[in-house]
Amino acid sequence: MIFFKSNTIIQILNGFILFFISTCAYAQSINVEIGQTTAAYTHKTQVPKVKFFPVQGQAFRVAYAQEFLRNQELNIGVSLEQANSLGSVIDSELVYETQFLGVFGKFDINIFNVINRKYCSSCTDIQFFATLGGQFSTLVGGTQKTNEVTYSLKGVEDFKGLWVAPLAGVKVKFDAADFISIYGLYEFIPMFNITDNQERFRINQGIIAFGLRLWL
Repeated sequence: MIFFKSNTIIQILNGFILFFISTCAYAQSINVEIGQTTAAYTHKTQVPKVKFFPVQGQAFRVAYAQEFLRNQELNIGVSLEQANSLGSVIDSELVYETQFLGVFGKFDINIFNVINRKYCSSCTDIQFFATLGGQFSTLVGGTQKTNEVTYSLKGVEDFKGLWVAPLAGVKVKFDAADFISIYGLYEFIPMFNITDNQERFRINQGIIAFGLRLWL
């Protein structure tokens, strides 16, 4: 019977990991995205009942991207997003303006490519992706305006704490050159406040964004 020392096993595992990364990982890049958000609030337990109406906001993201297994992409980044809304309760109008700071990870799964070029280093002009991932975020600024009076949302039960969101969408990328790509995307991000379990408050957010990918 042959016994391996623990250091030997660790070296074998490290070698396997490095081999996997070297064979499966491809190009790296920095992605910058600017877009528009549309947020729809839902609040199932609030009395009196508030009617919410979606309002547009802005989004800004920066991410590190790594290709793997040919044309598949992993993105890890940070985001600053607005999730604004209007509300109506009895005779009062509510105006919500919020900013969320988040971190996200997502996989862009290549569906198909079109307009292949025969003589180039990137080899593909246009790629279509399906996107799956998740996001963690927290409120960094926000106000509620009621009857011309403005209140801060920091520390308010519905908004405080940690928000968790799955993420799903589609993406179209165009390789403008061997070192730069431009793309457009749409993502649906339903945000759940896991710190506040009683109020069952949720924000259904959609993002349309345009991005610039700089190859490293």
